[in-house]
Amino acid sequence: MKQTTLAHRTKRASWWGLTLLFLLFGIFPSVAQAEEALSFYVTPEFPESQVEGSNSYFDLNLAAGATETLALKLQNVSSDPIQVQVTPHTAYTNVHGVVEYGKDAQEPDSSLTYSLDELIDSSGVIELAGNETQTISVPLHMPEESFEGFLAGGLRISEVKEEQEETAINEEGVAIKNEFAYVIGIVVSNSRDSVQPDLDLLAVFADQLNYRNVISATIQNFTPTFVNRMAVEATVQRAGENEVLYEASEEMMQMAPNSNFDFPISLEGDRFQSGDYVLKLRAISGEDEWVWERPFTIKADEARALNQADVTIDSSMNWWMIGAIILLVLLLGVILYLLIQKKKANRSEQE
Repeated sequence: MKQTTLAHRTKRASWWGLTLLFLLFGIFPSVAQAEEALSFYVTPEFPESQVEGSNSYFDLNLAAGATETLALKLQNVSSDPIQVQVTPHTAYTNVHGVVEYGKDAQEPDSSLTYSLDELIDSSGVIELAGNETQTISVPLHMPEESFEGFLAGGLRISEVKEEQEETAINEEGVAIKNEFAYVIGIVVSNSRDSVQPDLDLLAVFADQLNYRNVISATIQNFTPTFVNRMAVEATVQRAGENEVLYEASEEMMQMAPNSNFDFPISLEGDRFQSGDYVLKLRAISGEDEWVWERPFTIKADEARALNQADVTIDSSMNWWMIGAIILLVLLLGVILYLLIQKKKANRSEQE
């Protein structure tokens, strides 16, 4: 069941959402650094189609079928030659309710019409001599048909190194290892007309996160716009009972356009018990609200398998309990033997 409490769906609210989006994108370019010092810098060079006011990521408004060049200035600040690779990605929402721009989802959402990574040409490996600065061009091809809302993603610019791969067969194999990466965000549109976000609850199921039992609720944003400052509250109960068994809440989450993620409700170390349950979930973004109540079932074999895989549950044999059971059986056996012997002795006396 869905409820929407938006009183006035005005463009002002939509532009507020876009403003928040721009602020969030202010983190770009972000750097993931490994153990060594950073050896190169990346600076985006914006085209004329860049939306005014955006200066840390590509924010482009382009016509259907247009091709735009994304220029990146790469600067090798070391005296040694390096190899750099630029790979495009489509934005998705991770399990923490955070938009990922430099990775790919395991499975694209079913509502995603165009994947941004498929519209951008990959650069291949780029050679940079020591202290060399080079500007490269990455073509972006807009879909031939116009679309509403936004396509979002990013360019991951990573240094790659060849390392000798040690194997039992030989030592001539070469492996490519990513050491460092910048991620520069990309948002493209055909127009800046507002799109009202909408959510759906796709599924509820027993699951695990980091080898720990959780109940996952798959929340889907099936609209081509961002869902900003989203808060989620969830509870789980036995079917037909009022007691809340498990609950979870999270605030300040964000969902990428046309994406979904599994919102986890932790069992806090408990074992799964088979049976029928009910999930109650509420999501809020600005003045929008969505409420669902969804029954689901955990089967016995499913619960058993997940409990065995949970690292917080001791699935080893309880030898104290086994010993106590054996001792109890032996004690009952002795008592039964003594009763039989006593009964025989009474018969003998009567005879």
